[in-house]
Amino acid sequence: MVESAALPHGTVRVEPGHAHRFAMQLLEAAEVSSEHARLVADVLIRADLRGIRSHGVARLSYFLIRLGRGTLNVHPRMRFASGSATTGLLNADNAIGIVAADRGMSEALAMADEFGAGFVAISNSSHFGYAGYWAEQAMQHGCIGISLSNSGRRATPTFASESLLGTNPLSVTMPGNDTDFFLDMATTAVAVGKIETALREDRAIPDGWTDADAPPPLLDVDGVLDYAAPLLPLGGAGDQTGGHKGYGLSLMVELLCGALSGTGLQERLDGASGHAPPAMGHFMGAIKVSGFRPPAKVGADMDATFNLIRAANKTPGHNRIFIHGEPEAIAEEENRKLGVPVTLPVFANLATWAKRLGVDPL
Repeated sequence: MVESAALPHGTVRVEPGHAHRFAMQLLEAAEVSSEHARLVADVLIRADLRGIRSHGVARLSYFLIRLGRGTLNVHPRMRFASGSATTGLLNADNAIGIVAADRGMSEALAMADEFGAGFVAISNSSHFGYAGYWAEQAMQHGCIGISLSNSGRRATPTFASESLLGTNPLSVTMPGNDTDFFLDMATTAVAVGKIETALREDRAIPDGWTDADAPPPLLDVDGVLDYAAPLLPLGGAGDQTGGHKGYGLSLMVELLCGALSGTGLQERLDGASGHAPPAMGHFMGAIKVSGFRPPAKVGADMDATFNLIRAANKTPGHNRIFIHGEPEAIAEEENRKLGVPVTLPVFANLATWAKRLGVDPL
């Protein structure tokens, strides 16, 4: 989801190509191959362009910390095994999650091209960037795209007082005629990166993001959210405002990414701090729209639905109802013109990494 808060004073605009080269150089200095460094940079800069700055260059620390500790494999030997004509399992061999997700969606799309649909569960992986990147790939191939990931030690199940599940994001996309449908969301009230962004920018954490009975959320020395403040599921604490529904969505993602792939939750709990392999799982899907009806007719019905929604009466102070993906498209148009925004705390953190790895500063 696009960051709706105003950019703080002192934010620097960086030409997207320059930011991409800088991200590549940092990753290559950490012994990531040029091919994989380029892919990771693609995903991070794409997030920044779409206004999702919680998952852009600000996330470089996540990868660099774990690469430095040796908990990610820079030379993975990934293995894909077909389970049927339309399903398969990819063992990522502890690869950078973006690298694993790219291979997984490629396999899903290959099956969809031949059989109309493809689904891949991915085991032994790590953070895969923002979920929408992979679902968007499927949409660009005329498919309904599905992209899910689990993690651990971030969110409370309903009525629990400790973190067990992850933010467990999901993205579902569907190509249209005039407007595509592009859902990208966490199953917690907010993504970890949104809290990190708010803390870096000295903004108050809204009620309902984290457990009110836990210590306040804090950033560690590397600018990463600590684990002392459990995030709440969508709907908040308890079941009176629907928190059990968010918990159900989170558990669904956990099972599709974990149980199907054979990567257990306990392994994710052990790896969450960054001192052991992350042990994350993903689930990628691609379904050809043409397998149901002619895509142009599907798109026409989507447009009719969107137009009815847009024409609805607006709440005071609002003159537009957005379809999922539209705010990000607006942000991308602006950021391509002005440059991707990098706030001062992120800029300082990247300068520290550049000095540490012997790379020219951003």
